[in-house]
Amino acid sequence: MTLIVFGFLLCVLAFSVKSETQCIEYDKIRDLVREEIQNFQDPKILKLEHKVMKMTEQLYRQEEHIQSQKTLIEEQQRYINIQEIQIQTHEKQINEAVEHISMLEGKSINEARQKQSDGGYEIKPWKQTEARDFGNISSHSFLDYALRQSIKSITEEKTRNKKERHSLTKRLELNDSIVAFYAYMSKDELQPGQNHILVFDDVKTNVGLAFNKHNGMFTAPVNGVYVFIWTVVCGRHNFNFSQLVINSNPFGAILTDSDGVDDIHTVTGSVVAELTQGDVVYIRTHPTDSIDGIIVSRADMHTSFNGWKL
Repeated sequence: MTLIVFGFLLCVLAFSVKSETQCIEYDKIRDLVREEIQNFQDPKILKLEHKVMKMTEQLYRQEEHIQSQKTLIEEQQRYINIQEIQIQTHEKQINEAVEHISMLEGKSINEARQKQSDGGYEIKPWKQTEARDFGNISSHSFLDYALRQSIKSITEEKTRNKKERHSLTKRLELNDSIVAFYAYMSKDELQPGQNHILVFDDVKTNVGLAFNKHNGMFTAPVNGVYVFIWTVVCGRHNFNFSQLVINSNPFGAILTDSDGVDDIHTVTGSVVAELTQGDVVYIRTHPTDSIDGIIVSRADMHTSFNGWKL
C-alpha cells in the first residue's frame, strides 16, 4: 500500500513539472508572436506615412510664408494709416490758418475803410504777388505767401505718399511673384547608391520658401516656367549618374565621371520646365545605372541645386 501511494505521488510530481515546462514554453511563444506583430509594418503604409509627412511639412512652410506676407501687409497698412492721420492733421492746420488769414483780411479791410473815411484816400486793390523780401512786405502778404507755400508742401506730400503707396503695392505684388532658391550639400555623400535623393541642407537663398532643406525637394508655389540648375562633384576614380525629377518623372540627367583618371570631376545640368502649383522637383541618383564612389561637397567645391521662376 505504501508503495502504491509513493508511486502515485511521483506521477503527480512528474505531471506538474511537465505542465510547468509547457506553460513556460507557451509564454515564450506568445511573447515571440507579440514581438513579431509589433515589429511587422506594411511597406505601403510606411510609404504613405512618408508622403503624408512630406505634404504636412510643405503645408507648414506655405503657412509660414502666408503668415509672413500677412505680417508685412499689416505693418505697411499701419504705416499708411499713420500717414493718413498726419495728412488729416496738416489739413486741419491749413483750414485753421485760412480762417485766421480771412479774419486778418477782414480786419485789415475794415481798418483801411476806416482810414479812408477819416483821411479821404482811396483804397487800391491788393495785388497777390509772391513775397520774397519779408522785411519790406506787409503782414497780410506774408501770411498769404506762407499759406500758399504750406498748401504747396501739403500737395507735394500727398502726391509723394500716393507714389509711395503705389510703389509699395508694386513691391508686394513683385515679392509674391518672385520665387528663387540656392542650396548645397554641407558634406560629402558617401556611397549614395541608386535611386538616392540628394539633400541640399545648406540653404543660402529661399525667396518664396518653396525649397525644403530637410528632404531636398522644391515645391512650385505658383504656376509658371522655372529654370533649374544642379551641379554634382564626383570623387577620384568614381562616377555618378544623376537625374532631375518632377513628380517622380525624370526630366533631366547628367553623368559625372572621373573613373579613368585620378582627378575630381564636376558636371552641371540645367532644365527649363513649365510647372503647375504643387509640382515637386528634386535631384536623385539614377535608379538603375550603377553608381560608384562618393559625391563630393566641401568648402572649395559644392554639389548644389538652385532654381528660379521666370
